Amino acid sequence: MELVIDIGNTKVKAAIFINNGIHKVFTTPKAGDELLSLIKPFPVEAIIISSVRENNEAMFAYWNQVAPTMVLDHKTALPIENAYKTPETLGKDRIAAVIGARFLYPKGPVLAIDAGTCITYDILTEDDVYLGGNISPGAHLRFRAMDEFTHALPLVEQMEVEQLYGQSTEESMATGVITGIAAEMDGMIERYEEEFSGVQTVICGGDARYFVNMLKKKIFANRNLVLLGLHKILLFNESKRS
Repeated sequence: MELVIDIGNTKVKAAIFINNGIHKVFTTPKAGDELLSLIKPFPVEAIIISSVRENNEAMFAYWNQVAPTMVLDHKTALPIENAYKTPETLGKDRIAAVIGARFLYPKGPVLAIDAGTCITYDILTEDDVYLGGNISPGAHLRFRAMDEFTHALPLVEQMEVEQLYGQSTEESMATGVITGIAAEMDGMIERYEEEFSGVQTVICGGDARYFVNMLKKKIFANRNLVLLGLHKILLFNESKRS
């Protein structure tokens, strides 16, 4: 039984894995006592932590008292080849997402899209080589930018739109951001399909649900993609130690 902890910009997502499958998922503000109380009923034997925040040493010390713990960083052994030029700057959620996509699609190239604070696109070749990807502002960042860098536009966070065009300033901003992102995603997927024949695309992230049904391209959504990838990284490192 393994515990996977993904510490993001705004929340912590964790999962208990039993027999290679997700048994239970938790979402908490922090990866401390509250999460520990939630997982206490489960006899965890190994833990992996991925964090975008600068508290890796503290998190390791805290959770290593519960079970043997590893913290994902650029030196961690991976079940794929990482060809990124600056692995030390690569977002841990990005590499985990693409490894999770490989778990769902064992053959052929895979493209992982994560729609969160930023939108990331990451490509893994059929030979399991991670080449890199793209980063663009997420929906909330675009809404904030229009509010903060103009005098007349308000802060809008309407994520659900019903038509292509808006009939008020707020609606026009909402449709501009949301349909614009959907068009971006369709365009990016098409470009990757042109370069990587047979590529399978998976989308995850907190905002994924707003876009998956808007896309012209048929893609698979899995909100636990990063957790799946982190679990595969943990198992890979456990197998190397055994």
